[in-house]
Amino acid sequence: MSSKLFNAFQLIRKGHFFVVIEELRKRIYSHSISFGLQRDLKNEFETPSAKIEIQIRPLRKEDTADLLDPAANPSINPRIIASQQSMVYANIPTCYVAVAADDKPCYMQWLIGYNENHETEKHFQGAFPPLKKSEALLEGAYSHPAYRGLRIMPRAMALIAEKAVDMNARWVNTFVDVTNIASLKGCQRSGFKPFLLRKERWFLFCRTITFHPISESMNEMFFQVTDSERDKTGGNHQILMTNHTPKVGEHI
Repeated sequence: MSSKLFNAFQLIRKGHFFVVIEELRKRIYSHSISFGLQRDLKNEFETPSAKIEIQIRPLRKEDTADLLDPAANPSINPRIIASQQSMVYANIPTCYVAVAADDKPCYMQWLIGYNENHETEKHFQGAFPPLKKSEALLEGAYSHPAYRGLRIMPRAMALIAEKAVDMNARWVNTFVDVTNIASLKGCQRSGFKPFLLRKERWFLFCRTITFHPISESMNEMFFQVTDSERDKTGGNHQILMTNHTPKVGEHI
C-alpha cells in the first residue's frame, strides 16, 4: 500500500472525513512556500539545552504507540498522526527519538542519508531535492503533546543532526513552511539557516514543486521571524533551481 492510500485509509477508518475533504480541496487549488534550511556540521555550534534531560536513541516498535496516540491530545491534526505513521509503515531509515529519564519517548524525527534517495523519492514524490553524498535530510519532526514547551525540539534536532557525521555527511537539510514560525525558531536554535526555497502548487489534482535559490528578502524574513541575528560569514551550500512535477494525488 502506498503512503497516500495508507494516510487516507487511516483517516477514513478513524472517522476523520473532514480532514480528507480538506486535503481534496487543497489539491483542487493551493500554493505554499517552504524554507529549505541547512546546517553545516563543520561550523562550531553550541547545542541548546532543554528544560529536562533527554537522550537520543533509534525508534523502537513500542515507541510508536506512546508517541502517536491520537487520544493524547484531540487538538492534534489527525493528518499529522497519519503522516508520521505512514513513515513508520514505510520503514524509512532512520527514525530517532528523544527520551526522558524514564525512557519515555517525547520527540521523533528521521535522519535520512544519501543512500536512501530512492526510498525518499518513492515515499515523498519529489518533495525534496535528491541528496548529494555530503548531505542528509531531517524530516518528520514530532513532539509528544505532554512534553511540549520544554524546548526539547531544538536540542533533540541538533543532536540527531550531528549523527549525520556517521553517514559521512557535512550538510543536513530540512524543510519548514514559511508560516510555521514555531518550527522555524526551533530549527534556527538547532543551527539551521536558509539555503533555498521550495514552492508547491496544486491545480486540479496536479502538483508542481520548484526549488529556488534563497532570495535576499526571504533570507531577511527568516531572521526577523526567528528573532535571530544573521550570519555575516555566508558560505551556505547552495543548489541551482530545479523543477519537479510529481505524480497526481500523492500524500493524502
